[in-house]
Amino acid sequence: MNLKSIKNKTGPFVHTVFFWLKNPTHTSDRKAFEKAIRKLIETNPQAISNHLGCPAESEKRDVVDNSFTYCYVMIFPDEASQNAYQTDSTHLKFIEEASHLWDRVLVYDSLSINN
Repeated sequence: MNLKSIKNKTGPFVHTVFFWLKNPTHTSDRKAFEKAIRKLIETNPQAISNHLGCPAESEKRDVVDNSFTYCYVMIFPDEASQNAYQTDSTHLKFIEEASHLWDRVLVYDSLSINN
């Protein structure tokens, strides 16, 4: 199967973001980050589902990376909604309020495969 031939523009669109805070052990930084991202979760109009989590204490294996501080997953109904989210004021406000707290951000986006 040629993955380039799989086109799904109808969704759902899964936006997974990993954050590494500069000072992950500082309670004040964690509280500030959580306050900002919870505001995003509560006010953003595009996402239809959200998940905010921390690394699980999974069995140590070569394929498991639990070095991040937070994992944030947003589900959008479609790619167009995710595109709108990128310039939405709620997203931009979150970046303004919290970007000074993180050292690294890594995003994985995916679309469901149509059969």
